[in-house]
Amino acid sequence: MLVTIVMKLRFILAATLVCMVAAAGYASAQDAEITPEATPQILLNALPPLVRLEGLTPVYQDVNRCSAAALSIQLSYYDWGGTYTDTIHGLNPHAEDVAVRLDEMISFANGYGLEGIERTGGTLDMLKRLVAAGFPVLIENSYFEGAGGLNDWMGHNRVVMGYDDAQGAILTFDSLLGNGPDNTGRPIPYTDVDERWRTFNRDYLVLYRPEQEALLQQVMGDQWDTTINAEWTLEQSQAEVGTPREDSFTWFNIGTALLALNRNEEAAQAFDAAINNGLPWRMMWYQYGPLEAYLRVGRYADVITHAARVISTTPGVKKLITMSQWALKAWAICSARKLILRSPFSAIPTTPPLSRRWHVYERQWEPLRRSTNE
Repeated sequence: MLVTIVMKLRFILAATLVCMVAAAGYASAQDAEITPEATPQILLNALPPLVRLEGLTPVYQDVNRCSAAALSIQLSYYDWGGTYTDTIHGLNPHAEDVAVRLDEMISFANGYGLEGIERTGGTLDMLKRLVAAGFPVLIENSYFEGAGGLNDWMGHNRVVMGYDDAQGAILTFDSLLGNGPDNTGRPIPYTDVDERWRTFNRDYLVLYRPEQEALLQQVMGDQWDTTINAEWTLEQSQAEVGTPREDSFTWFNIGTALLALNRNEEAAQAFDAAINNGLPWRMMWYQYGPLEAYLRVGRYADVITHAARVISTTPGVKKLITMSQWALKAWAICSARKLILRSPFSAIPTTPPLSRRWHVYERQWEPLRRSTNE
């Protein structure tokens, strides 16, 4: 179980701020079935051993549409009235669009009267607390069942809708792998949760009705605060450095947390370490932290280079096209400024070094330009 002493203390402190009302129904419950209409006011340090949320509708995904499928499952808990097709049209209607960000999912849910939050640095304890309070949780994690290791690696979304301490497993609705016997939840052992989750910085998405915000804040404690959450996430990943768990994902997560804290130079260095240690070739289908960090510190050539590498094989990652356009414009502006400073009283010269550099960038930009025009 991934509960640290620090997290326990934080949640206990948060619990003292909650009305000290234990869930009487939980005191003797062995199988707590919770619907959104009957969300309990739980005591945060008194979780039942078994919880299953009721009212979720199974959805089976199309190719590269697990985001829309998982979000549709999560939305069904709130009787949203839409369909999986509606979600696809709202999130990624084009076949070549292979990934959806959590903030895009929240924006879509807002259109149906729901609010949403995304956080990183999640723990098994947090998942259990959220589910016990009546909130199904969408998590991003890795899916690589083939023998090719990182070459087969890809992202996958599933919805946590319960847990069972007796089994030692969270219970999930999974648009690809199924929903368990009789749709009671597909079990994933507690011991396996973090290894797949950490590749996405242990991020999670919670949807809620506006009137549920106070309850959600109580459950999350100080993790509701985005700055504290980023600091916690940074500490969580830094704790892996120097241990057998340290790898490229460790440094990628450190970079993401530093970026959230606006420590941009440090973030860029952490992302450099992640890239140098080797990342799955699909990594930037889903997470764009390196490019954002390089943009912030003025490393425009690196933005264009990495984006072009991804888009040359997967032209539908629209965010990378946008970021490359930003980088190209910023690079052009900076180059023009330098030339003007060199020759303030004459026409801007086309020097051979600039000409050579321009041809390099032009070649890197070509697949991006074609994708944009198409």
